[in-house]
Amino acid sequence: MKLNNYWRINIFLITVFIGLATNAQHSWVYLTDKCDTGEDYFATAVCKEYIAQLKQNGATVTGTSKWLNAVCVPTTDVNKLVALACVAHIAPLAQYRRNEERIHEDFSYGQGDWQVEMLHLDAYHALGYTGKGVTLGIFDGGFWKVDSLPIFNTFWANNQIKATYDFVDNDTLRYDESTHGMQVLALAGINYTDSMVGAAPDANFVLARTEDTYSEKHVEELNWLKAMEWADSIGVDIIHSSLGYSLFDDLQGNYSYQDMDGKSTIITIAAEAASKRGIFITNSAGNSGDDPWFHITAPCDGKSVLCIGAVDSFEVITDFSSRGPTADNRFKPDVVAMGRNNTIPNADGILERGSGTSFSGPLIAGMVACLKQAHPDKSNTQLFEAILLSSNRYTAPNNAYGFGLPDVLIADSILKEMPLSGVDRPTSLEFSIHPNPTQDYFKIKTEPGAELHITNLQGQVVLAKTLHNWINFVNVNDLVIGTYVVHVMYGGKVGVQKVVIEQ
Repeated sequence: MKLNNYWRINIFLITVFIGLATNAQHSWVYLTDKCDTGEDYFATAVCKEYIAQLKQNGATVTGTSKWLNAVCVPTTDVNKLVALACVAHIAPLAQYRRNEERIHEDFSYGQGDWQVEMLHLDAYHALGYTGKGVTLGIFDGGFWKVDSLPIFNTFWANNQIKATYDFVDNDTLRYDESTHGMQVLALAGINYTDSMVGAAPDANFVLARTEDTYSEKHVEELNWLKAMEWADSIGVDIIHSSLGYSLFDDLQGNYSYQDMDGKSTIITIAAEAASKRGIFITNSAGNSGDDPWFHITAPCDGKSVLCIGAVDSFEVITDFSSRGPTADNRFKPDVVAMGRNNTIPNADGILERGSGTSFSGPLIAGMVACLKQAHPDKSNTQLFEAILLSSNRYTAPNNAYGFGLPDVLIADSILKEMPLSGVDRPTSLEFSIHPNPTQDYFKIKTEPGAELHITNLQGQVVLAKTLHNWINFVNVNDLVIGTYVVHVMYGGKVGVQKVVIEQ
């Protein structure tokens, strides 16, 4: 049943006020350290003793994150926790909306040849590069009947679905939610003889339900982050998400365009961390090119996230494809692929047509899987660079097409000429500071266990401490207004940045 705008708005407002009355908003409680100082910080669990302290003080823990070293609690509980020694910082968990609804167009049956041929993947498949041995994770709102539709039989016959989980219900994945993820999976790797072949038909797949398609709960951020940690723990090579997060007019906290700077949103920070841990991240740009938001959404703003826009079969940018730049003025999207009138299966497994950047994204994700199979000795940074270099607008990028439509054969030839990965590594340590300028504190993201020294412009050390976490909060209330130099040291590397403290 379709509702007119009057009833949509009124039902929406009623739902919001009921939600405000009955469901507590949530906050992240960041912890000072981890009790178990294992070798791999990102695999070490949140300290059980600290969680017990939070619960003893009346907090309800609704989720945890190993990477953030934080727990999620109702905001009404935070006042009970601020004085605890194990609590480093408390920040609200914002509300988001899923910004990648597909644009569906009715069409009769058809074959998905051109959407693959535009990238020259058909020729690459003929050379034997079909994603074999590479594992691609897909985060979405559900995978409707992937377990029973005949069109997906080869996935099960060849044991290509390696792991699944439902992070919305915290349970075994059922295949009774959302055709969207099912269609994304099909574009990435289906092998339906004589009808449709995906971008990486021999890849392995991991499926995670992270979105509740019936409502837009703020805990979907936590679902996405937990899925990222899970994917990392089981050895996923690539993660693709045809989802995006931005502002939503729901009387709660929202992202703004200024947050699309590659370092502000939790989703983007998590994606960047996953990239550093060896996972290649691809994400659809969004379908906001013809609405007021207009721009790409998180995590597409990440520097290490390959952001994908949509063109039609004539390589012309679609009106709905979200545009760049990022808030810090970088080109986005990075590349484009076919996203209008794509061949996709419907709920009954019948091939039809649909449009959206949700459908261009998995084509590129599958292409990355094929390149990874062919070049296992190359780093993700090299793969990223080769894909950009192979694109048809590389010499004249813009914020509609990015670097353009990539060519997998050209990317392959570029990778063959690149040196083995890991030969030359930077001697400086990377870290980020936000906000900068600041007043009371700044957030610093770096290697867990790094040493921090803050000096004034005369070279005197005014603050020194060990940074136990990946994301740390440094209190600068005791420092006078002015400019300081932040030194971070870890593993023989040193990073240096300036920070400004203002009134």
